[in-house]
Amino acid sequence: MQNLRIKLVQAAKIGLILSCFSIWISGQAQRSDRLALAHFEKRIEDGKLADVENDLLRYVIANPKDSLGFALMAKLRLKQGRPTEAKSLSLKALTFEPGLLSAKLSLAAAHFQLGETQESRAVLDGVSWNQRSRDSLGLDLAQMYVLVGDCPKALEIAEKLPLKLRNSEALPLRATCYLGSGDKKNFDTVMVQAKSLSAQNLNVAVRFAEVLSKVARHQEAVDLLRLVVAAWPRDIGALLLLAKSEIFLRDFAKAKIHLEQVEKIEPASPQLFFVKGVLESEQGNYTGSLGLVERFLSENPNNTEALLQFVITAMRANQAGKAVRAAEKLIALEPDDLEFVYFYGAASLQNNDLQNAENALGKVLAARPNDARACLAMGLTLSAQPDRLREARGQFGKCLEINPNHFEAAYQLGVSYKGQGDSAKAIEYLELAVKLSPNYASALRDLGAVYLQTGAELKARPVLEKAAALNPNDPDTHFQLSRLYNLIGEPELAKKHLKIFQELSKAKNGSME
Repeated sequence: MQNLRIKLVQAAKIGLILSCFSIWISGQAQRSDRLALAHFEKRIEDGKLADVENDLLRYVIANPKDSLGFALMAKLRLKQGRPTEAKSLSLKALTFEPGLLSAKLSLAAAHFQLGETQESRAVLDGVSWNQRSRDSLGLDLAQMYVLVGDCPKALEIAEKLPLKLRNSEALPLRATCYLGSGDKKNFDTVMVQAKSLSAQNLNVAVRFAEVLSKVARHQEAVDLLRLVVAAWPRDIGALLLLAKSEIFLRDFAKAKIHLEQVEKIEPASPQLFFVKGVLESEQGNYTGSLGLVERFLSENPNNTEALLQFVITAMRANQAGKAVRAAEKLIALEPDDLEFVYFYGAASLQNNDLQNAENALGKVLAARPNDARACLAMGLTLSAQPDRLREARGQFGKCLEINPNHFEAAYQLGVSYKGQGDSAKAIEYLELAVKLSPNYASALRDLGAVYLQTGAELKARPVLEKAAALNPNDPDTHFQLSRLYNLIGEPELAKKHLKIFQELSKAKNGSME
């Protein structure tokens, strides 16, 4: 009996040991899983998406109920531009762990990328975050609130972040909000902080410069990026962003130097082709620009910044069909982006597709009635239809109400009345256009032409000669000058400008053929 009791005690001890061993093994496995997930997340954050994809996928298959695995997979899909899959994966993670903050943030981001802004906001408003949550998730939450347009909420969350994070990783989003609200004092403070970080935190400094670039504060972006490049001379992201800002400041020489530096470091960089394309476009080489941007898009077909650049350059190159197709792709990617809708309308107008132009521009104006660009484009759309001339004039009048300095709207009104033979009204609006934009060559030319029609040769001469000096390759200006000089008795000058007119017209017709 005693032997049996001893055996039972020994068995119990062995069972307890085995149980403790199993708990230890389980704990070690969980620790191993968490380390693996942390490693996957780091690789995603570093942009090593292709490297991590297969390993993470195998992990999720092996751990089909691990909510964190599905949440990370959703984050990866977002980075890859696959929001529909990210949405599904986030929802899967939330079925296992309904309160998982990382999954909720991925779900909100997926909704946003799919154009479902209200749904994105609803998810964010259902998030529970406080200082006990991971600081990085608090930062992600604040950034999502910036995206959905709620800067007060974003700043409220940012203020709760630890001081070190608030004055480093959170600087770009704080700058975005301060710029948006016109808070110069706070913006100046974070600008100083960003400059002080330029040599210590490359990522924050570059993201801060991107914020400046997006709101066309190119000089400030250049000032910051030159500090960054001095500290990190081989970082191609900083070099390319610096070159792009210099291009928009028309400092082409310095931009070329920085592009040459990138070419030495990474000659096959697709982003290099894109920035070179921007440079060519700003220098007037539209055909060369289109080729470079197309090269970038061949590897990044859904990059909206490059597609928009392609639309703008194609319109400048009078390749309206290409512009329309690129704009259609932009709208397919982000149907609620009114900027893309505007460019689709403008490209359709240039392509003489007046119905699509009117529909798109009408949508923009319904949401943004004071958009002066869309107002002008709508006026041009209407004026291209002879039976809607009165509507067109009314539209151009609205543009001048929106912006009394809108010289293009004044010019279009002048041209409209000139075409109808109403010289008094034509002169009124063309003189206004020239007053608002003294170097507007087309307005000067047409004003001079109307002066000639009304017998005001003395008024016509200075404006036509100025028009020719500003735009010497415009055939019609030389034709009007030939008329003028004949009328005032200067036949040699009249012959000279008639000859220039004929040569330019021949060259123009030849290039069109």
